[in-house]
Amino acid sequence: MKIIKIKNPKMQIKKPKGSAFAYETNEALPKAHMISIAVSKRGAGKSTAVVSMIENLKFDRIFVISPTFKSNSILMNQLNIEKDDVFEDADDLSIVPKIIHELELERDDLVRYLKELAEYSDMLKKIHNNSTLLSDDILLKYFYNNRFEKPYHKYGGRNPFCALLIDDCQHSKLFTGKKISNLAIKHRHIAPFETDRPSIGISMFFLVQNYSCISGSLPKSIRNNATNLLLFKNKDLKELEKISVEIGGEVDKETFMKVYDQAMLPEHNPNPFLFVDLHKKDSHPSMFRSKFDKFIVV
Repeated sequence: MKIIKIKNPKMQIKKPKGSAFAYETNEALPKAHMISIAVSKRGAGKSTAVVSMIENLKFDRIFVISPTFKSNSILMNQLNIEKDDVFEDADDLSIVPKIIHELELERDDLVRYLKELAEYSDMLKKIHNNSTLLSDDILLKYFYNNRFEKPYHKYGGRNPFCALLIDDCQHSKLFTGKKISNLAIKHRHIAPFETDRPSIGISMFFLVQNYSCISGSLPKSIRNNATNLLLFKNKDLKELEKISVEIGGEVDKETFMKVYDQAMLPEHNPNPFLFVDLHKKDSHPSMFRSKFDKFIVV
């Protein structure tokens, strides 16, 4: 067998500028945006673990879809979630379009700010140069309290870092419809700009009791787009095998089961879990961790 390389540069694949993960996160944390799935039976600690990760990621705005939000209010209060960003009826099919609309409003406000900032800078430049091209409308637009004031943006001109937490929604219409799956597939591309600026996008966190089941299952389109997994103690070997198969492009079944067993060792109690980072940072020694703070190197 012989391979002959084509020298024409037009036939070479060029990687586009930018990254699939547009937001910088703390060195110890996963890349963002992300699709994170936490799987455990009730009471195993998945809500505590995911809330801790979300808190450390320091999102600017967090949406929640959860019929049990109020019963978890003490935990959820750590995230400073706005009341209007909480949706408790997981059967309401209008929720996903509402969240997308809010992200688009965030984008539009940023576009407004950037336009006004350019306008404001141009105005100051013309004033400095004693230009006669300044209009009264522009001068009045930025003149408050006997001085010129710079346009305001609540995030200082950067893209807001947004997240969606979905908890206790299995067997609801949210999972049987296509809207949440489509959002997961397009999560990085939601609320795009007309320029080459990265889209606002949204990170998504799914808290479920079953990775897959006969009805109310976490859709495969969401599972296939996961960037990280939190896997708690699970006696269902078939489900663990299914997980190992679905991430089989990253690790073989035998290795997966070894690191899972390692993460479940008694010394890692209480509430042990295996964290699998499918898109780990280059600086991380392994894609596997026992909880968040111990890498398992294989």
